[in-house]
Amino acid sequence: MDWLYRFHDRVTVAGFAGGAASVALIAVCFWYEVIARYFFNAPTPWAYDVASFALCPTIFLSVPEMARRNAHVTVSYLADTLPAQVRMPLSSAVLLAAAVICLVGAWITGAETWRQYLRGVETITAIPISKWWISIFIPYGLLNSGLHFLRQFAGIAPTISIEHGVSS
Repeated sequence: MDWLYRFHDRVTVAGFAGGAASVALIAVCFWYEVIARYFFNAPTPWAYDVASFALCPTIFLSVPEMARRNAHVTVSYLADTLPAQVRMPLSSAVLLAAAVICLVGAWITGAETWRQYLRGVETITAIPISKWWISIFIPYGLLNSGLHFLRQFAGIAPTISIEHGVSS
């Protein structure tokens, strides 16, 4: 099973790189739009659409890496004041709840994405595209995050160094 965990971690790290590439795409689109509009008086009909389409992958390709690293923002004031024998079960319950919520969310958003695909739903933008091309990142991010929370709950969360690809 260790190979499966390593594969899961590598997919997550690759997804995070995709999320970073989406941020770069947004920056390039707006940079191009500003230059085209204000220097050449030639606004683009597509730059805003592409940038808005890239927001979903930016978020949902990045969220699983935050779950893998246990790097989500937490307000731990109350938990930090609890005794250790209470804090550990509470942490486990939070991980399990996060996993269940993410997995249920993945199921719901996956069903909606499938519905969009079947019905041919398109975006209402200057350049319409199939909505499922954007929505597919939501169930991916929730499912992947839920699996990381489950692994942390079960105590099987090896991590991969992004720099070296080494399991620890």
